[in-house]
Amino acid sequence: MSPARSAASHGPLLAAAVALGLLVSGCSGGPVQVPVPSPDAAEAALCETLSYPEKVNGLERRETDPSSPYVAAWGSPAIAVRCGVARPTDPDSGLIERIVTVDGLDWLPAAGDRPSTWTLVARNVYVEVTIPQEYTPAGSPPGELLTEFTSTLDALPKKPEDQY
Repeated sequence: MSPARSAASHGPLLAAAVALGLLVSGCSGGPVQVPVPSPDAAEAALCETLSYPEKVNGLERRETDPSSPYVAAWGSPAIAVRCGVARPTDPDSGLIERIVTVDGLDWLPAAGDRPSTWTLVARNVYVEVTIPQEYTPAGSPPGELLTEFTSTLDALPKKPEDQY
């Protein structure tokens, strides 16, 4: 198991660290610090095929630090995408009940996150989107914002039915 996979098994702790890093670096004018995942070779190949939009939620795309084909960011504070993250942990075995389908894509929200972190599941690679609370009204799901990634992420191969 790679160190990144091992660290990712700490789910909520890692998501909080990513969110904090995005908040701190996302408010400055320079590149956004986005932790780069360590996908395996098959996942890396899928991530490298993705072409993200230049704007998300009307926000311009930003440089990331480090620069990587596995991460992208928009705006300040930054909305960030990480492709090739580890499978989300499910301590309550309630994964299926927590999945939210938005525009045909299945997303798993990280519990209690502010900013909110959503992981695309049911595809051959997991993709995480972190959305600062400034872009979602209090308590509302970021469904409309997630739809801006549909055309990019819908191209990823699906896992067999009922596999997340």
